[in-house]
Amino acid sequence: VVVVQNASVLELKKALRRHIQLRQARQGGVQHLSWKYIWRTYHLTFAGEKLADDRKKLKEYGIRNRDEVSFIKKL
Repeated sequence: VVVVQNASVLELKKALRRHIQLRQARQGGVQHLSWKYIWRTYHLTFAGEKLADDRKKLKEYGIRNRDEVSFIKKL
């Protein structure tokens, strides 16, 4: 997923949403995902740290080019 250098966590979430929706449309998978449910049920994490603040910049979390973020289930 590509985002600008000074993107916020919210912009990253929007880019992930667009990417997954496009991939689903191409593969003919599920047409509608409940993103409200996904964000309520999962955290985005990077290096074991939750990306909790949507207004915080990715640089502040130490995220750079080609880094991987992952989903982790909320407890």
